[in-house]
Amino acid sequence: MPPSTVRPVRLGVLDESELVTHGLAGMLRPHVARLSVRPLRSSAGHVPDTTGLDVVLCDPFAGQDVQERLARLPALAPAKVLVYTWHDHPHRRRRALDAGADGFLAKDAPGQDLVAAIDAVLRGDRLSQPAGTAGEQDHDFPGLSQRESEVLVLIGRGLSNQEIAERLYVSVNSVKTYVRQVYAKTGVTRRTQAVAWAHEHGWTE
Repeated sequence: MPPSTVRPVRLGVLDESELVTHGLAGMLRPHVARLSVRPLRSSAGHVPDTTGLDVVLCDPFAGQDVQERLARLPALAPAKVLVYTWHDHPHRRRRALDAGADGFLAKDAPGQDLVAAIDAVLRGDRLSQPAGTAGEQDHDFPGLSQRESEVLVLIGRGLSNQEIAERLYVSVNSVKTYVRQVYAKTGVTRRTQAVAWAHEHGWTE
């Protein structure tokens, strides 16, 4: 969390099942000194009071009445709003951010990426770039996932692991994992070899 934070960041989890809430609490347990998790429930179409909370995780795309839930996002202020959903798609990201969300993160992201996203919205950064639409993924590399392709493009542009982490709003450890996966899948051992492999497979800067 930001160095100026002297108390745990208070994280609300809106309208999630007990299973998801407990799962989040367990995933974030290594960060318990910096994060506290509190379940929130809306009622009769109204959002709960978020006074005193720093960030609220919510999933407006779960179930029906998506437009109604998106319209209620501004009412979660003064807390920052981080949409946390299984329904990751560029169109949904745009809808959430246009509706007033401060960030968007897929639920399959590891805990360290969730913490990095919370850090980002608390700093005032807007996690507004859907995966693959900000110029990071200019090529679908054979055998690589979307995220691995993004990382390979950024390696090719000369970014360090730290710079890649900041660009993609993930942790440095996640970037290192993606780099290792890229190396393993492409059969290379160095960044220069990875860049050469990318060019061989049609990528141009």
